[in-house]
Amino acid sequence: MPGPKAEELSAYQARSIALAAQGLQQSGKLVSKELNIYALRRTFQDIGVLQIDAVSVVARSHLLVLRSRLGSSQERLLEVLNRSAYKRRDLTEYWCHEASYLPVQDWPLFKWRMQEAQSGKVWKGIWDFVTNNRKFVEAVHEKIRDLGPSSAGQLGSQKKKGSWWSWSDTKIALEWLFWVGAVAVSHRENFTRFYDLSERVLPAEILGSALPANQAQRELILKASRHLGVATAEDLVDYHRLPKVEGKKRVGELAEDKLLREVVVEGWDRPGYLHPKTSFEKTTSRSVLLSPFDPLVWFRPRARRLFDFDYRLEIYIPAEKRIHGYYVLPFLDRNKLRARVDVKANSEKNILEVRGAYGEGRTVDQETAESLAHELQALASWRNLDGLKIGKRGNLANPLKRILSK
Repeated sequence: MPGPKAEELSAYQARSIALAAQGLQQSGKLVSKELNIYALRRTFQDIGVLQIDAVSVVARSHLLVLRSRLGSSQERLLEVLNRSAYKRRDLTEYWCHEASYLPVQDWPLFKWRMQEAQSGKVWKGIWDFVTNNRKFVEAVHEKIRDLGPSSAGQLGSQKKKGSWWSWSDTKIALEWLFWVGAVAVSHRENFTRFYDLSERVLPAEILGSALPANQAQRELILKASRHLGVATAEDLVDYHRLPKVEGKKRVGELAEDKLLREVVVEGWDRPGYLHPKTSFEKTTSRSVLLSPFDPLVWFRPRARRLFDFDYRLEIYIPAEKRIHGYYVLPFLDRNKLRARVDVKANSEKNILEVRGAYGEGRTVDQETAESLAHELQALASWRNLDGLKIGKRGNLANPLKRILSK
């Protein structure tokens, strides 16, 4: 437990620090013409990692994360992201918090993970395949060397009955080569990865840079502390999915070395940590819908601790057992997660379907309803949809209908 002189933070201060760290503070209207490579770079200074997810009920998750901070249009966000990652090479892809974009200079901080994968610390399905098919994996590597940027489909599918995760053998081999750093993502076409040798994708100084595992993990913990603002040891370890035992050890070392400040946070049942340069400033958040994989909420225990928000993604739950819906977005408003909405972009009807809208708490907050109505209209416009259709589920459904009918 923290010592008697540990700094104390109120719950409000903790939320303000976390929101400012993530670049979610209110800063006037978001203007699309302001979006450029440099604005994207500033956002990555805030978030560090941008998780990629294939589900596209409203839009790709990573674009929703960027929208919440940068605004602009979906097309412009994708254009700038692709240019940064696949033309300029400011960003690259790797397994840091699941499959993610990250600043290219951070890629060497995961070489210890690449080395661990070589000895079997990787998904069991991949490791079992690789240990039984070494020559095939080597052949795929050679094909990439000969052909240059290639997708799994271009290299040929040798899918066998019962192949792991419904991937072809070629896809499994490529994922292994990607995990160990032998290949990198050259570019994407319609979300399909094209792989090439890492030395043909990444700058030479990046390939040649490395730190011992413990030093790299310490650096990743420090980065996580800047991105999170205030966090528990568990939060810090989860941000880059570090091994739990080693990660908590690194947190303890950094606190002992005064590179993390230990604090007591109102309502938390365990110590919090701040980066030494972090300070409290009064913050008012944007009113914006968040991706389920937004760094602010992707670690569900932290969302509960910071916002008293119990959040569960129900995609893989049978429809009859879902509580809130298939693809539910948290709504950030006035420094709290005040609602959640089950939404879908219906391309056939060209509308944004709001299948359920749920305010937190027992009573309907009119200010929340009005802010949410405005944000739903903005989201529909961002997706180039003609309008909204509000369903019946949730205590905010009728208030939204009344507001939008005016």
